[in-house]
Amino acid sequence: MNKKSVIKGRGELIYKSRVNLVNINVEQKVYLMDNGTVLTYEDAPLSSGYMYNYGMKRTVGIIFSQYSYDLVSTKANIYFFKLTNKESTLYMILENINKKRVKMVYGLNLKVFEAIEDSLNTEKELVLDKKSMSNALHEDKSMYIKSNWNTKNIILDNIISKTGGGPKVRM
Repeated sequence: MNKKSVIKGRGELIYKSRVNLVNINVEQKVYLMDNGTVLTYEDAPLSSGYMYNYGMKRTVGIIFSQYSYDLVSTKANIYFFKLTNKESTLYMILENINKKRVKMVYGLNLKVFEAIEDSLNTEKELVLDKKSMSNALHEDKSMYIKSNWNTKNIILDNIISKTGGGPKVRM
């Protein structure tokens, strides 16, 4: 935020994927961090002339439809979400870049999530301890990707629209 480094971490890329949809190309990466945490990073820029149609709460509700979601807090264009379902709780940080690009990271534990949120409010750089928080890794690394980007998001949910008041995206 404000071009300040809030948090840095080292990790190894263990899985990557792309979801290519009409006017959205989502890059998905899963990292095994040095402290044993597995983090998922998603970058979802839109094609020129398009923007996200809804606020970030509604957008998250569509993309993570298998979860209930709570907006914990916001600071400028940074959103902190808690996503829950029967099996798990995800703590996610989302950056909204002019409604034309969304970046998300999730897989944080509650302690780290709250520490990052606090560091934004105090504008202090965050240094995480290197205590291992390792869990057994899933053999199928794609299981760490929890979002659900699909054609339905674009057509039925109208998650994006043309800028300038043009018609909604239709196929």
